[in-house]
Amino acid sequence: MFIKQLEIDNFKSFANKVDIPMLKGFTTISGPNGSGKSNIIDSILFALGLSTSRTLRAEKLFHLISTYNKRNEAFVKVTFGETEDGDFSVARRIRKSSQGFVSIYYLDDKIATLSDIHARLEKYNITPNSYNVMMQGDVMSITNCTPNERRKIIDEIAGVADFDRRIDQATNELETVEKRVVNSTLILNEVNTRLEQLNEEKEVALKYQKLKEEKTGLESQINTVKFFDLRRNLEKAHENILEFTKRKKEEELKSKDLEERLKLIKEKYDEISKTITEKGEGHQLELKQKAEELKGSISRKNSSIVFADKQIQDNLKTIENTKNGIEVQQGKIKDSELKISLKQDEIKGIEKNIEEQKAILHKILEDMSGLNETAEKHIEKRNTLRKELEELQDKETKLIQKQAPMEADLSTKKKALEDAKAKLGELEAFKANFSETKSSKELLIEQLGKELDDFKIILKNTLNDLDKTKNEISDMDYDVQTARNKVYKLEAIKNASEEANLGRAVDTVVNANIQGVHAPLVKLGQVDEEFSTAMEIAVGGRMSHIVVEDEHVASTCIELLKSANAGRATFVPLNKIVKCPRSLNLPKEKGVIDFAINLIDFEDEYLNAFYYAVGDTLVVEDRSVANKLIGKYRMVTLSGDLFEKSGSITGGAIRKTGLKFSQNSDSELDTFKARLREMESKYASLISKRSNLETKMEDIRSKYSASTTEFNKAKLELTSLETNFANTQKNIDEKQELIKVTEPEITALEKNLDKMEEEHIILSEKMTDVQTSITEVEKLMNDSDLKDLKEKTAGVEAEIKRYEKNMANAQNDIDGLHQQIDFFTTTINTHNETIARSLNTNKDLELDKARFTEEIKGLNEQLEVLNVQIKEITDKLGELLKQRDDINKDLVDIETQRNLKASDIEKIAEQIESFKARRRELEPQLEETRKLLTESGVNTNELAPIEMSIEEITSRIQRLQKRMDDLGAVNMKALEDYEKVLARQQELQNQIETLSSEREQILERMRGYEDLKKETFLKTYNVLNENFKDIFHRLSDGEGTLILENEEKPFEGGLDIEAQPRDKKKQRLAGMSGGEKALTALSFVFAIQKYMPAPFYAFDEVDASLDGINVEKLAHIVQSQAETTQFIVVSHRKPMIESANRTIGVTQKEKGISKVTGVKLRD
Repeated sequence: MFIKQLEIDNFKSFANKVDIPMLKGFTTISGPNGSGKSNIIDSILFALGLSTSRTLRAEKLFHLISTYNKRNEAFVKVTFGETEDGDFSVARRIRKSSQGFVSIYYLDDKIATLSDIHARLEKYNITPNSYNVMMQGDVMSITNCTPNERRKIIDEIAGVADFDRRIDQATNELETVEKRVVNSTLILNEVNTRLEQLNEEKEVALKYQKLKEEKTGLESQINTVKFFDLRRNLEKAHENILEFTKRKKEEELKSKDLEERLKLIKEKYDEISKTITEKGEGHQLELKQKAEELKGSISRKNSSIVFADKQIQDNLKTIENTKNGIEVQQGKIKDSELKISLKQDEIKGIEKNIEEQKAILHKILEDMSGLNETAEKHIEKRNTLRKELEELQDKETKLIQKQAPMEADLSTKKKALEDAKAKLGELEAFKANFSETKSSKELLIEQLGKELDDFKIILKNTLNDLDKTKNEISDMDYDVQTARNKVYKLEAIKNASEEANLGRAVDTVVNANIQGVHAPLVKLGQVDEEFSTAMEIAVGGRMSHIVVEDEHVASTCIELLKSANAGRATFVPLNKIVKCPRSLNLPKEKGVIDFAINLIDFEDEYLNAFYYAVGDTLVVEDRSVANKLIGKYRMVTLSGDLFEKSGSITGGAIRKTGLKFSQNSDSELDTFKARLREMESKYASLISKRSNLETKMEDIRSKYSASTTEFNKAKLELTSLETNFANTQKNIDEKQELIKVTEPEITALEKNLDKMEEEHIILSEKMTDVQTSITEVEKLMNDSDLKDLKEKTAGVEAEIKRYEKNMANAQNDIDGLHQQIDFFTTTINTHNETIARSLNTNKDLELDKARFTEEIKGLNEQLEVLNVQIKEITDKLGELLKQRDDINKDLVDIETQRNLKASDIEKIAEQIESFKARRRELEPQLEETRKLLTESGVNTNELAPIEMSIEEITSRIQRLQKRMDDLGAVNMKALEDYEKVLARQQELQNQIETLSSEREQILERMRGYEDLKKETFLKTYNVLNENFKDIFHRLSDGEGTLILENEEKPFEGGLDIEAQPRDKKKQRLAGMSGGEKALTALSFVFAIQKYMPAPFYAFDEVDASLDGINVEKLAHIVQSQAETTQFIVVSHRKPMIESANRTIGVTQKEKGISKVTGVKLRD
């Protein structure tokens, strides 16, 4: 395969179409600098889609279109010969239009996509990233790039990206498996915890089950007891029925006597009522009824009069308001009429201005009529040409508008065809692998479903633990605060006692630090809490007495107090005070506790001092004990009542002095402190537990959310999988039908587009010719005259249009004002109608008022007559009515007695029915119980009563129930759940083992990929390195090698080049001269080309930085390789040109336009 012909039309400097024949072997392209020879290489890159516009030295794509003519398109076509399928061509056209620019690719003269082009060329190792086409800067880019970038060139050649893709895929699989392992391990830990909990719950459930069975056994005995109870109750009910039936009969006889008495009284009542009726009672009632009707009529008519008055007043207000509204509307009409008059005057002024401007315009046109006849002809011709150009542009636009959707349709259809073919392959593979894929997906869903259920249980348990912990924290917080307050209170009491104010005198002595001063008594002893009150009363004021060594110390202290004027104090010299007896005889009276001195803890040296303070004072329980010993001992009760030996008694409320013995071990304070420390420790533990639970909660929620997403995704994928499978054959048929239909449609579209393309070329040429003619005509025209004419007429015409617009606005305003007047007039008419209607209504209401007043007068007269008649009848019936009322009273009394008696009889009947109902209720219960006992194998005729009553059995059942209740909320499901969770534990353990095995397999596969990736890279590197050594030696007569920075881990380092041209020292690429770098880079490029041979190579002045000798060596290498591969080299170096089989000359005879001057062939 080689490039057979190159067709360039209007591309960059090649403004005119040129066909360049190409031959096999070595071809050079030469010409002066700037002649456009490099544009031939650019045209190849452009047509084959191997480069961007910026690489082709153009800012925008349409800048590649030649600017030396008016054509708006460029076209390049490359024809390849001697391929396995015969000749084929690749072409590209770009076109600039009013809508932007369009780029179209062609494959064998049919519209194609860039992907189609690249797919065809890739079979021959022609790709955008290969080195078969090299521009001027490409050589140096290899030397200037970093070692890592240089190594990546080998990565690409070796296909490392494919291994990276496989490794990434395996990494994703590994992440999924590791995630599953983490989740399964987390769940397993929770399952283990739950299993321990369930084991405990199972033991409780078994205990509960045993108690329940015992309870059930007792409940079965209830039927026997119930049988005898029911039979006994049934007999009792029967006895009650007989007794109450007898009582009912007795009460019915009494009721009959009352009925006879009631009958006699009723006859007497009816007789007197008849007499009253005959004497006018009925007539009296009729008169009273008529009187009430008359009163109602009078009241209603009075209300109607009041309502009429209100309506009249409302109508008068409406009339007044409406009249005011009419005045407002009439004022608005006057304002509108005034505005209309002003607008009409404004229109007259505008009409006058328009007439003046039209006269001015006419005068200007007359003045300009003197333009010469030739200019007018030029203007007319230019206008004709412009019209023709516009028509051509319209045709072009229509053609583009017609062509664009067809091109889009073609591209869409080609894409659809390509997708359909790819999809067809996918569908066939999908159909073949469906069963295996479905089974795998179903297994995953099952595992994820179990995982979700586990997470739900964990989430629920964790939430319960968290809520419980929060409640415990809340309770503990309260308890801690309470305990702290209690400790603070006890400490305050203790401190207050210790720091009690003993008085200025005592403080002065104590603070003076005099040798021999011990302390006040209160500081020298301790007592138990229960005796503290008794001891404080017993010692009394002596608590502040100061214990000193001897009388001399006491004297010193007294002098100190005098000199300081600090008050007085009592001192207890240890060497002078009375000695405590060796023994004290304690009375044996019940309630005597001990001598006070024995209840105080102190150092032995202070024995006499404390005996001085309390003597032989006894501590007793209460006053009743003290009363028995009064006069014999000095005594103090535990509550603080003091009994002197003299017989005096001191008691009542104790006033706190602040002086208090310290209590032995301060037990209460120490207890609360210990409890507080324990609480604070537990509180801190709970806070830590809450934090851990919250962290765990967030972690579980996150994992649950992720698992839910994965589960739903898997379900959707399974549903989609099944749906897709159900539609697979249908989709296959559809794709096959689409391919069958689309291929001929694409062929037809390509033919139509080719035809339209020819039309467009013809249109473009015509438009160019017309535009040229317009330019020539405009050069002959006197532009200043035309400009002057336009400026003068334009201003006057604009002024006329402005006046016309103002006049139209004024007329619109007048029309609007007329509409307002019509509206105001209509409103006034409506108001007048309202006034007339209100006046008529008031007139009718006044007539109604007069009529109602007259009618009320007549009704009052009728009412007076009726009242007189009613009074006369009432006076006449007075005595008879009194008699009837007395009889009625007796009648009511007897009826009441009769009703009470009937009620009693009814109650007795109800009780009888109740007993019967009870009997009816008991009989089936007894029968049911008999049946149950019979079914359980018990003969009720031989059944003996059970000694226990139902209450006793119930009591035992209740005790069992209590023991069951004491077990708390028993999870009976734990018996079943334990086995399930145990099975789940085993399943998870197996699953983790399986996943761990999968993980190792994936890691092994990844290591295999890494090894294969490295092996493939090194294999490619070694071949390229050998190629490089060979080519560099041929180019420079020296030695060169490719060096990996990290041979053990090549992907963690770069690639450097070390070379030693002949007669020079060995050095790395960075230290070489420009020529040496170029020579080295070319060696590297040739090494790649040798490894990945392409059918042709195109170089653009790659020898520019080489000296003559090296150019000659490079030419020889190209010449030798051109025996099997086509080389096209742009160069102006003599050794290169002379080594070629042929040379194509390029020049620029016209300014800026490149031309091919010819082809020079060499043997």
